[in-house]
Amino acid sequence: MAIYTFFMDYQGGTYICQKAAGDLRTACFAWKEDVVSGGYVPDLNLKSFSTAFDDDIDELPPAPLDEVRNVWLFHLMLGGDMLDLHIVQTDTETVGAETRKVSFV
Repeated sequence: MAIYTFFMDYQGGTYICQKAAGDLRTACFAWKEDVVSGGYVPDLNLKSFSTAFDDDIDELPPAPLDEVRNVWLFHLMLGGDMLDLHIVQTDTETVGAETRKVSFV
């Protein structure tokens, strides 16, 4: 399984976590569930977040950055706020890795 590192910028805060998954899409859904269950993002409307994610993940999936391997960008509009998510596949050979969350506000 690969390790994906998620860097989320939302309302002036930066939130970082890692997920082990077999592919990017699976990692994104694991990240979404972590955000919804974690409650560590102040002022994030979890219902709006879940709806925006579900609406956009297939229609406007994370886009690979030009000339950079294993890096994607995903945007979600939540009312008047933009949630920017940078995803980096940081390890392609890790087995049994832990997931950790770090918040910078």
